[in-house]
Amino acid sequence: TTTTTTTRRVLAAAASLMKMATEQPNKKRVAIVGGGLQGCATAYYLRALGDPATFDVTIVERTGVASAASGKGGGFLARNWGSRTTRKLHELSFDLHRELAASLGLSSYRANLPTLEVTGELGLREWPPRDKTAKPIKRAALHPDWLDASDTKAKLMDAPEATAQVAPRELCEALFEASGATLVRGAAAGLEFDAKDERRVAGVRLDDGRVVPCDECVVALGAWSVLLEDWLPGGFALPMEGVYSSSIVLDSRDAVAQKIADAPRALFCAEDSNSCHLEVYPRPDGTVYVCGIGGSDHVRGPRLREGGDLQDASKMRANPARVEAAVRSLSGLLAREDDDDDDDEAAPAMAFETQACMRPCAPDALPLIGRLSAWPNVCVATGHNCWGILWAPITGKLVAELILGRTPSVDLTAFAPERFMPRAPKRGRAVADAQRVGEQW
Repeated sequence: TTTTTTTRRVLAAAASLMKMATEQPNKKRVAIVGGGLQGCATAYYLRALGDPATFDVTIVERTGVASAASGKGGGFLARNWGSRTTRKLHELSFDLHRELAASLGLSSYRANLPTLEVTGELGLREWPPRDKTAKPIKRAALHPDWLDASDTKAKLMDAPEATAQVAPRELCEALFEASGATLVRGAAAGLEFDAKDERRVAGVRLDDGRVVPCDECVVALGAWSVLLEDWLPGGFALPMEGVYSSSIVLDSRDAVAQKIADAPRALFCAEDSNSCHLEVYPRPDGTVYVCGIGGSDHVRGPRLREGGDLQDASKMRANPARVEAAVRSLSGLLAREDDDDDDDEAAPAMAFETQACMRPCAPDALPLIGRLSAWPNVCVATGHNCWGILWAPITGKLVAELILGRTPSVDLTAFAPERFMPRAPKRGRAVADAQRVGEQW
């Protein structure tokens, strides 16, 4: 019966909690929920900054390390692109990436990446377009040969030494391996609270009844961090949404990819008639990552919870229509062969993989990093939007500093996870009419 099953799970959870609590009595137990870049970076910096003999770090992950945006993002890094609020995150984390690339031996890291702003088609020429033969061709020094100079205009966006790239999956997996953390596969279903102090989380409960005990809990679930609203009592609000987008990765053996990779430039393209605003990142392994293909879906609420169509990373699929649009747009950027000025020539066939991921976004587009005042042994690290890969090292370092009792390297006031609460959350019985703000941005 349902009652019997529930009782068995409660007993199993209690037994698991007691067993694991006695295994490492002298170590601080840290449970990190989420095996993406923020979680793995936190585990890494706990080991790098602290004494590994005093910590027992466990990462709870439902699907696998780097299974979502941390494995399928573009990996573009920019030191100078921060706002007044996020500038230190950009600068410090950009420098940390360089250090990590050297210490972890990352083959996908590329420094000094020229980054171009590209206008073309609707953004450059009148509509309907003139004949190409009537337009003079002027190629700037950094304008790659594969990019059609008759249809596009490119300019440098920043000093090359201030931009770089890394493949996020390689980085995430390397951080996890170097952290020495234990990976527990399973879906987090809730939190266990200390029987003597309801303000303290004592463990992470999995859907099969197991419990990972903890003295410190870190929630780094990306868009799925909204589950904290269900796990914490008292009307806790975490108004997050996931921006669900598709991307393609050209195979290194593809002829188009080889042309692009021969002149590595990161490209940010203006919106075109296919409703794409392509971002093109040739990688050191010869593959080419292409995103900005339009049609992003803003996902929130029940869709991110159990039973929703995007309850976990394994459910994500690329949008075929947007993939086709991306291929058309990329083909339109290519220089014509043999001075062929035929606008109707067939687009070149391309070999590529399709993928999709979600960027976690808060209503104010700022990350959520820090402790929860009502539950002081809980830290949150999520909401990094399009800068999740860039900001991962500094986020992991900041959370590690909090757990180690040190002053964070960056003032976290603007990134407080409880900033969307109208007042401090009440503990105990849930407040049914608790106000929630900022459902979208």
